[in-house]
Amino acid sequence: MENRSTMVALAATGICVIFAACGGADGSVSGGGTGGASTGDGAGSGTSSENGSGPSSSTGYGTDEPGGINGASSSGAGEGAGGDASCAGETSTAELVPLDLYIMLDASGSMDEPLSRGVTKWDAVTDALEAFFTDEQSVGLGVGLQYFPLPDDDVPSSCSSNAECGDNGPCALRVCHDAFSTSTQTQVCVTNADCAAGDTCVDLGVCSRRNRLCADVGAACEGNGGTCMRVTRSQCANPDSCVVEDYATPAVPITPLDATSAEVLIRSIGRKDPVGGTPTAGALSGALAQARAHAEQNPTHRVVAVLATDGMPTECSPKDADGLAGLAAGALNGTPSISTFVIGVFDGDDDGAQATLDRIAVGGGTESAFFIDTSSDVTQAFLDALTAIRGKSLACEYQVPAPSSGQTLDYDTLNVQHTPTDGGAPTTIFYVAEEARCDAAAGGWYYDVDPATGGSPTKIVMCPATCTRFQAGGQVQLNVGCKTEIPPVN
Repeated sequence: MENRSTMVALAATGICVIFAACGGADGSVSGGGTGGASTGDGAGSGTSSENGSGPSSSTGYGTDEPGGINGASSSGAGEGAGGDASCAGETSTAELVPLDLYIMLDASGSMDEPLSRGVTKWDAVTDALEAFFTDEQSVGLGVGLQYFPLPDDDVPSSCSSNAECGDNGPCALRVCHDAFSTSTQTQVCVTNADCAAGDTCVDLGVCSRRNRLCADVGAACEGNGGTCMRVTRSQCANPDSCVVEDYATPAVPITPLDATSAEVLIRSIGRKDPVGGTPTAGALSGALAQARAHAEQNPTHRVVAVLATDGMPTECSPKDADGLAGLAAGALNGTPSISTFVIGVFDGDDDGAQATLDRIAVGGGTESAFFIDTSSDVTQAFLDALTAIRGKSLACEYQVPAPSSGQTLDYDTLNVQHTPTDGGAPTTIFYVAEEARCDAAAGGWYYDVDPATGGSPTKIVMCPATCTRFQAGGQVQLNVGCKTEIPPVN
């Protein structure tokens, strides 16, 4: 059989992917690799002459049900240089699994704070997003967008008692006295216990001659502002939504990026003004729910959530790092699995923010958060984080090649090979059956659904160590028709 190959270049990662039969000079790998994957032929029997003419003994496709790979009995992982040079198979075009991002963007009031170079955090972050949306290397990338906080539609526009606010209360009728006088933000309270030690909870007032809040009811306001008069009607202290469904409904649905869809995202950002608190749990839960729903509708895609924030949680439960990490871990361990990337924008005094965001990222399977100091070039750093997320999410999952009409793929006859950019010899990546068997150093690969259980895989997934190696560039070959190589038995 003549050996042919088709190459697809991926500009975003510098990775070339080739599907090739393993019988020709440009597709074979010499050496003594270990381990066949099946005792049966899995695709029907036949004979083949040594020069490649006549019917092949193993094409990797057949009309029978696919067999299971018996690699589960082996332990360890790694690379081999083996493979049966006499086998041959069909060549298919390689396709990376499409990548979709659902971005949950912090639009709280603190995002309007100015940076040292005369722009606000909101300006710097959204400039980076616009650059990312219009980057040529982002074309085809699926992107959806939502903001937090969102208003709770059930919250009354004004209140005169805590009961009127319910879970969104208390009604902002009392404030912590000392905190009010020393801070630009009002700390609403009900009793002294809601305030810092030594501070007291007092009635909120407004100056009679100026529309300015005060915390010394009955006293004279500064600057000839009149008398501080008690406020009798105010607003609920927590008007933002904690409803997961609100955040799971995108402001801009996930759509492949092109000039038109990028403009839709940019216009959406232009209509948004930062205001409100930081309901992180509701926003994160909603982002994960939307990502999961999209993945269920697009099972051949890789879908990830991106949480971008500048503040510690102020509303919604849980607020603690472990609780938020648990939300991300639940999505990672669910089906389909959703990873969570985190980008934080904070000044030098992060008040534990980095540790909290790192915990969320670890829970979401992405090792650590991208933490941006506001003293740096926030726009460039945020763009670098988005670019890194795009790169980290690519090169790790490939689509299972589709067999010809009327045939089934024999999963026992697929191998993954990688040729590094330095011109070194191609190496075969061992099949390890499941993520739990990935070797921390040598890596490996597995199907998203184990065919040995009777399932039908849609993705070929690289172990973390192999993924890192692939992200450095090179050629990836998916060879169909040779027995799948598994690690040697330890």
